[in-house]
Amino acid sequence: PDEELEDNPNQSDLIEQAAEMLYGLIHARYILTNRGIAQMVGRGRCPRPQPVPRPGLSDIPGEAMVKLYCPKCMDVYTPKSSRHHHTDGAYFGTGFPHMLFMVHPEYRPKRPANQFVPRLYGFKIHPMAYQLQLQAASNFKSPVKTIR
Repeated sequence: PDEELEDNPNQSDLIEQAAEMLYGLIHARYILTNRGIAQMVGRGRCPRPQPVPRPGLSDIPGEAMVKLYCPKCMDVYTPKSSRHHHTDGAYFGTGFPHMLFMVHPEYRPKRPANQFVPRLYGFKIHPMAYQLQLQAASNFKSPVKTIR
């Protein structure tokens, strides 16, 4: 069998890719266990000083790279480290941050007492206002300038 792999390097590459994917998918399941969660706690940082768990945006390999999730900001960030730019998000799974906070609720940050509320001339801006404005802008066609 080793002789066949030496004769066909493409098959060797295919086996290596499949092994990497299998390892990554096993990793996604392992980090949901108590031991995995214990090893993952405290890894990553938000631009604000907040611990950040790593989620994938998809459980399907090859769809998205790993991201950072900040539970305080409630946002997903692209990691600054270049080593994460080539790490498949499926290897962390979409459920890891949520499992972490179910097992360790003390890590979930408290909601701020005074949250910023966008206002214009003293009136609160309804969240749908931005969507309606985007729709209106996409429907608006700028007039065609004629060249004389």
